[in-house]
Amino acid sequence: MAYPEVNDIVNSSEGIHTLFQYTSEIVPMFVPMVLFSLFLIVFLGSFFASKRVGSSSATASFAAASYLTTIVAFFMSLIPNFINQSTVIITLMISILASLFLFFGSKNPV
Repeated sequence: MAYPEVNDIVNSSEGIHTLFQYTSEIVPMFVPMVLFSLFLIVFLGSFFASKRVGSSSATASFAAASYLTTIVAFFMSLIPNFINQSTVIITLMISILASLFLFFGSKNPV
């Protein structure tokens, strides 16, 4: 055997999270890229769906995408050795920034 295989390193019978943990250990940017792709999918989907209805708001779509990304990052942090604490903090800060943009960029303040 010239190189180690995934089955030799990871016990995949424990669940799918062990494969994701192994991938995040080998490729440290795996989880941030998954979160960024989730953010883009939600942001663009929300923006173009609201644009089709007629009332598109980039700040509302940005806020919705950042909230969902923060929730997913929090749930990923419950799995040990899967996501860095700094990644969760960065997503939380982006959510706070999106909330500020949504509140101060609104044409009709509440």
